[in-house]
Amino acid sequence: LAVMQGYELTTVAKLDSSHPVRVATDGVGKSTAAHATATGKAILAWLPETEITQIIAEKGLTRFTEHTITNIADLMEDLRLVRRNGFSLDREEFQPGVTCLGAAIRDHTGAVVGSISCSLPDSRADDEYLEQIKEKLRASANILSATLGSPKEPLRHQTDAA
Repeated sequence: LAVMQGYELTTVAKLDSSHPVRVATDGVGKSTAAHATATGKAILAWLPETEITQIIAEKGLTRFTEHTITNIADLMEDLRLVRRNGFSLDREEFQPGVTCLGAAIRDHTGAVVGSISCSLPDSRADDEYLEQIKEKLRASANILSATLGSPKEPLRHQTDAA
């Protein structure tokens, strides 16, 4: 579970997997990797472009792996796909050998207030398993959002309106 605090992505809760082979991640705390993580991109996608630009100006687009998005145009395109698909994807952008999916959590106004994610080793990240995770992740995000009073249909991003 992550939230943005100012310009930093903050992990506020974490639950370890019961699988013997799992992803080792840092515990709770702040990160400058919003652009390279599924939790970060799930939140960034719904911010106004001016706010995204401010975050990038403050924190930069640090390269963590050879797959990290490091230019603003590519990041904006990736965030557009997050809005369209309803989930974010990090394929080895933050950690080598790790795939992560994320989904936004909304409050009673429909605004994104945080995100949740699921990280797994690439060895388990086949298309069929990712599809299962994606559906469970979206369902979990919807349940969490509903507890915060979120409308059933999320509000569309201003640039996605037809």
